[in-house]
Amino acid sequence: MARRQTLRRAWWQIHKWTGLSLMILLIPLGLSGVVLAWDDAIDQALNPQRYAVHGTATQPPSVYAAAARRALHPDEHIATIRYPDGAGPVIVLASRVATAGARHGPPLRISLWLDPVDAHPLDLTRGDRGFVRIAHNFHGSLFVPGVGRAVVGLLGVAMFLMAAGGVWLWWPTVGQVSAGLRWRRGDRKLDTNLHHRVGFWIALPLAFQAVTGVWIAWPQMIAAVGLAAPPRGGMADRMRAVPLEHTALTPDQALAAAEAVVPGAPASIAWPAGKDGPWRLSISAATGPSDVTVDDATGAATVAPPRGGLALPVRHLHDGSTLGIGWRVVMVAWGVAPTLLGITGLLMWWRGRRWRSEPARRTAR
Repeated sequence: MARRQTLRRAWWQIHKWTGLSLMILLIPLGLSGVVLAWDDAIDQALNPQRYAVHGTATQPPSVYAAAARRALHPDEHIATIRYPDGAGPVIVLASRVATAGARHGPPLRISLWLDPVDAHPLDLTRGDRGFVRIAHNFHGSLFVPGVGRAVVGLLGVAMFLMAAGGVWLWWPTVGQVSAGLRWRRGDRKLDTNLHHRVGFWIALPLAFQAVTGVWIAWPQMIAAVGLAAPPRGGMADRMRAVPLEHTALTPDQALAAAEAVVPGAPASIAWPAGKDGPWRLSISAATGPSDVTVDDATGAATVAPPRGGLALPVRHLHDGSTLGIGWRVVMVAWGVAPTLLGITGLLMWWRGRRWRSEPARRTAR
């Protein structure tokens, strides 16, 4: 019993100081997750001009590419054309060619929204601007490319340990478990009761979100321990490589080659990047989405193997992008919970600090 109490006190200290020291990152991480769960709706509310479309995408990709080139600077190369799922704008992503003395890292990102009917520009941004884009960058890498993603994984580990250990600290040391479900466990303040009640009910969802977040942040490590297939290589290199300005195939020809092996509608077309890079297309087929690569020199199309394993389902569970409005509503509670737990935990710590200092002040008198 004494050993258990010692372990409990030790874990309480770990739980307390981990929460207090990391809340400055965990709170905005949770709130940015709420933004990303509703990113399309928020972006449409903040930037309605991007979504003022007049129909569906019926033009060949060369029309959208030509419209994008007219709107882009000469040193900005088209990287990807993304088609809407139903009504919505066609989005063209472009990269700027690095010049001598330019910063290292991925090329500057340019986003262009086009009307799907006549391809006229609706909006254009250069760099990671906008509320939703800022939330994406913070949630994914804390604004620090590369190492920031690893830190996000560490924060996920910390969140999981705090959620799991918080249930142990909540568990009544005497009496029945039902006693722990009461609003008041003894003469406790509002913040203490909120921390205990919210912490208990949200612990399992927070632990789940933490695990899926670690999975996304550390794909190589997850694959190394045998829990997932290795991520498809070359992603980091492709992000840094500037797409080719002049290609042997036109985007129409690349799309025709892809649709010859996978009939369907285009979801995205990525330009060749780097030396000998192929066209990369995503086709919405009757059997589901398929990825196709097309060799720019020969026009040979190859269907990529299906994305097996848990990587894609884990991502969908984490961001709620394909699971309906109900799942997204629940994710709001998960995202707000770290804020409530952080604030109530801070109040509990501050009150305890003042309480411990009272005897010293009385003795000093």
